[in-house]
Amino acid sequence: MKMTVCLTSDLPPGNMINADILGRTVLVANVGGEYHAMDGICSHGFADLSRGRLDGFLVECPRHYARYDVRTGKVVRGPVNAEGRAFDLRSYPVTVEEGCVTVDL
Repeated sequence: MKMTVCLTSDLPPGNMINADILGRTVLVANVGGEYHAMDGICSHGFADLSRGRLDGFLVECPRHYARYDVRTGKVVRGPVNAEGRAFDLRSYPVTVEEGCVTVDL
């Protein structure tokens, strides 16, 4: 199901937001004009990833610093503590139509 998340003007390059889509928290990031979407809650510490730091294609969890690739949802670095590990998150197709950013769940 395709859902409009925001306008392109609401999400400039280097920024990200979380959106609630059908009860699922989805992170949408703009990296150099390319929009990417993945699950928005860290699989390790259950933190809101939109409160983390976006560095290129990598988003860093604000809680234990696990890092995910926003293009794929894959963990590229585990958390910085000994309490378990992070798992890959789901990524979702994104389209931009008439200035609207749309995520397909």
